Amino acid sequence: MNFRKGQAALDFLMTYGWAIALVVIIAAVLFALGIFDVSNFIGSRAAGFSGVAVKGWKLSPAGDLTVKVTNEVGQLITINSVNATIGANSSLNSTSIPLAVGEDSPDIVLGGFSPQTAGTGYTAKVVISYTDRSSDFDYSSSGTLTGKATE
Repeated sequence: MNFRKGQAALDFLMTYGWAIALVVIIAAVLFALGIFDVSNFIGSRAAGFSGVAVKGWKLSPAGDLTVKVTNEVGQLITINSVNATIGANSSLNSTSIPLAVGEDSPDIVLGGFSPQTAGTGYTAKVVISYTDRSSDFDYSSSGTLTGKATE
């Protein structure tokens, strides 16, 4: 009886195995072409930040990431640095920016990323280092920015 079950399984694989292999190959090709890139399906989104939040951002086709942050700490702070990573490339902007409670920063530009075609999806990992001016303690706020390169 076990021989018949094994024979049926072998017959099934011999008959439909090529179709299963073809589906796997097509899925691999689509994944390699970026069709299944999550950032192509999700709009612009900031996730994971606390205290200092990213209010707005954009990635230019030239590879410059521009961010604007907001002080949601509840105290006067100084932004010490903003570090971003897209793919294998990282960029650091260490301009000192004092921010009052609820105040927005000027545009912070992080350059040196790979040029992007307009409309190409990306995910940036961002770390914002800041100092709470009332306690002089250093903190960081980190998260991810997802979007599409725009002009």
